[in-house]
Amino acid sequence: MAKWFYTDSGAAQQGPVSEEVLLRLNREREILASSLVWKDGLDEWVPFGTVAGSVFGPNEEGEPTSIGVCVYSGQVFTSEELIPYGKALVGLEFKDEFVQQMMEQGTVDIEDATDNPLSFVGFWWRTLSSSLDYLVKILPSYIFMIPYYVAAAAVGTSLESGDMDLEESIGMIITAGVGGLANLAFSVFYETWMVGKYQATLGKMIIGAKVVNPDGSRITYKKSFLRWLAKKPLNNVIVWAPSMIGFGVVITAIGAASSQSDAAAMMVMSVLVGIFVFVGLLVLCSGVYWMAAFDEEKRALHDRFVGTRVIKK
Repeated sequence: MAKWFYTDSGAAQQGPVSEEVLLRLNREREILASSLVWKDGLDEWVPFGTVAGSVFGPNEEGEPTSIGVCVYSGQVFTSEELIPYGKALVGLEFKDEFVQQMMEQGTVDIEDATDNPLSFVGFWWRTLSSSLDYLVKILPSYIFMIPYYVAAAAVGTSLESGDMDLEESIGMIITAGVGGLANLAFSVFYETWMVGKYQATLGKMIIGAKVVNPDGSRITYKKSFLRWLAKKPLNNVIVWAPSMIGFGVVITAIGAASSQSDAAAMMVMSVLVGIFVFVGLLVLCSGVYWMAAFDEEKRALHDRFVGTRVIKK
């Protein structure tokens, strides 16, 4: 059972306490959604509201408990214990006090209590971090391919001299394969280890972002690896396969419909139309990434698949 530490109303550190005690203190208004809490596994103290979902645990159906913050008391409650007021939520036990306050003051400074207190990183910042990570991985990728470059140079020299060596050709193929596998292994290690250990790749560290669970807690190495699988192999298939297939279909269809007399003109047209279709599908299918620009929690497709969020530190 996880042991939690928390800060009281005087900002003094208290604990450790169990999750049951933490929930009781929330009921007694000793801990509010804004109160800072910490347990082993968290890099820093976080507001209770960001991790309350994991403390409440799953519901009877085994699904995550739906929670919200009472705009009147600042406590965290389950959805069944809250009633909506505009965008805000009010605890059932504070309904009368809330209405009385509304009558006396005429208005209440209400924030959307359903908003996630996490600060999500936008699409363009994420694009920048991905570009930085690409630059980080360029040097190792060239190093891994050095044996291939040497083998390819040897084959080129043999071709120029007319003395082609089969062993050199096989060596070039093998070194290309080994270099490719080394690049793949480095990509897996870099993303999985960095995000699992530090919650961020170097690119995300530079822009001040980190990868977390929906409640703000640290993700495991397993989830970090699954995130790489969704981000790289799966997304690449979704982005590139339709684009390449569309290009091939257009080239084939126009080529089949052309006659011998206008073959050259039709070939040029088929290439131009094919490029247009290719680019169009590429932009459309890249929605697996740019969907983050329109999502409230700035999630790309791989974030949706594995249940992660990219937030500001």
